Order: sequence, then structure tokens, then C-alpha cells
Amino acid sequence: MSKFLEELKKAADTGEFNSDAAKKINEIDELAEKKATGMSVDELTESLEKRIEANPAVAVTEEEALELNSQYEKKMEEIKKQDAENKRIALAETAKTQLKTLIEIEDMVKLSIQDMMFHIESLEENFKEEFMSEISEFGELSQKMEAIQTKYRF
Repeated sequence: MSKFLEELKKAADTGEFNSDAAKKINEIDELAEKKATGMSVDELTESLEKRIEANPAVAVTEEEALELNSQYEKKMEEIKKQDAENKRIALAETAKTQLKTLIEIEDMVKLSIQDMMFHIESLEENFKEEFMSEISEFGELSQKMEAIQTKYRF
């Protein structure tokens, strides 16, 4: 391996970069980290340290730990019950919406059937004589009209 590659490998392993390209890579990496989190690594570290200082870990007795655990379990049960109720409410609203949609579709179908029945009545009036004739197409039309009237009369 060439001396340059060995030095580059050593620099990569130890984090000691001297080349301008390596420095640029580090700058780009830091900018990418800042873009991803909104903070640089140093800012993140400082923020975390401030949070730890503001909320230091507190040692508790076993009894206190059991009490805290009990409170946590109760709170989780309340949250689960509220989630179940919210889900029930959401499902009820979904059912109401679907019922309304179904009723609207049913009304549209009824109107379409009524329109079809009015059209049949109109055909019966307009082609009264033709239905009595021997034109086979009017016989087929008459049969279809009768089938529709039988099926959709309400």
C-alpha cells in the first residue's frame, strides 16, 4: 500500500484529517447533521446537558418506585379506556356517514326508477297504436316495459 493510502487510512482510523478534502467532508457531515436535526452536534450535546441539569435523576425507594409504577399503570388504563371510547366514537361517526351516503344513493335510485316508470308511461301513451301493430320491435319493447314495471313497482 502506498504511503499516502496508509496515512489516509491511519487518519481515517484516528479521526485526524489534514487534507482539505477531508475537512470539507467533515464540514458537509456536520451541515447534514444540523439540517437533519435543526442543531449541530455541539448544540445537541449542550441541549441534552441542560435538560439533564434541569431534570436530574432522583433515587427513589422501592416503595416509591412501586407507587410510581402503580400511578403509571392507572394512567395507562385511563388512556386505554379513552382510546377505546375515541375509537368507538369514530366508528359510530363512520357508521352515521355511511348510513347517510346509503340513504342518498337509495333516494337517487328511487328517483331513477320513478323517471324510468314515467318514461314507460310516456311510451305507452305516445305509441299506443304501434303497440297494437304487428311490428316485432314494439312487441319486444312492450315485453321489456312490462318486465320493468313488474320488477320495480313500489
